[in-house]
Amino acid sequence: MNINRTRQNRITGILVASALVSGCATTAPEAHFTHTPPAGTVVDSNDTVTITVSAKPGIALIQQERDRLSQRIAARIDTLKQRNAAAQEPQPYRIEVLLTRYDKGNALARLMLAGLGQIHIDAQITLFALPQNSRLADFNVQKTFAWGGIYGGSTTIETVEEGFAEGIAEALTQPQR
Repeated sequence: MNINRTRQNRITGILVASALVSGCATTAPEAHFTHTPPAGTVVDSNDTVTITVSAKPGIALIQQERDRLSQRIAARIDTLKQRNAAAQEPQPYRIEVLLTRYDKGNALARLMLAGLGQIHIDAQITLFALPQNSRLADFNVQKTFAWGGIYGGSTTIETVEEGFAEGIAEALTQPQR
């Protein structure tokens, strides 16, 4: 009986830790800046963005996935930038997203137990001001999904991409402190 209780406590601990670390599939992860943008630099309502998604060698990513992710990020930026008053002159930006990890995980493993078969999307993002092509900011975004059960088994990388895109959009449309 004591062995079963220990095992049950261990499984409960894994489930709680996984839930705390991974969050919901569409929750925006926090951006970690390695090069903070100049004060007051945000994408505002009259600015335009061009997004390029690429992947480090060894990461399996087809063009359709790159396009889908680029479109998701652009859509979230377009929505969130409306919160910011337009500057007098529109500013064009180029955003480079370099995926350093893109792991679809295993739905069956997630279905069986939280923490198994995790989905990961990690990237290095660089913001450039155009037309001078000057680098304004660099930051990293990491999104992990590890829920189990029916929710974990039915969640796909496409769903997790929504939260990932939200994290990038928030970093670019909110003033940094």
